[in-house]
Amino acid sequence: MVDPIPAGMSTLHTNISVTGSVEAIDFYSRAFGAEVVSTLEAGGQVMHSLLRLGNSTFTVAEAMPDFGSVAPDPEGPTHASFTINVVDVDAAYARAVAAGARSVLAPADQFHGDRTATLRCPYGHRWFLSQHIEDVSNEEVERRMLEWMASS
Repeated sequence: MVDPIPAGMSTLHTNISVTGSVEAIDFYSRAFGAEVVSTLEAGGQVMHSLLRLGNSTFTVAEAMPDFGSVAPDPEGPTHASFTINVVDVDAAYARAVAAGARSVLAPADQFHGDRTATLRCPYGHRWFLSQHIEDVSNEEVERRMLEWMASS
């Protein structure tokens, strides 16, 4: 019997559309260390490229508006964000910026126990980098959040 979830895949898998798929795949490799698992091209366009990032996968494909697949405007709003859990958020942030990502928020410690940074890739997608630095109870997170909100 065929496994309904292929080996090496997880239950949730993200597919992102970009304009400039070949360049985007190269960027995701340089910026985040993504490894290309497989790529299907047709007519010089990437129809489907499976990338592995740690123990997760995501697919990159050229936007095809005629089929309902559009890429976000690199300068406009975006409807989704991607979080990458990393060992060293400062190093991951520096690597991504050096590869061409735009900094939205520099690395900073957060009330919920993570050190995070926010980036925008040249292809319009928003990426959060997160490093867990402290175990914090739900009650303490709520207390810190209310304190942070009152001071903002």
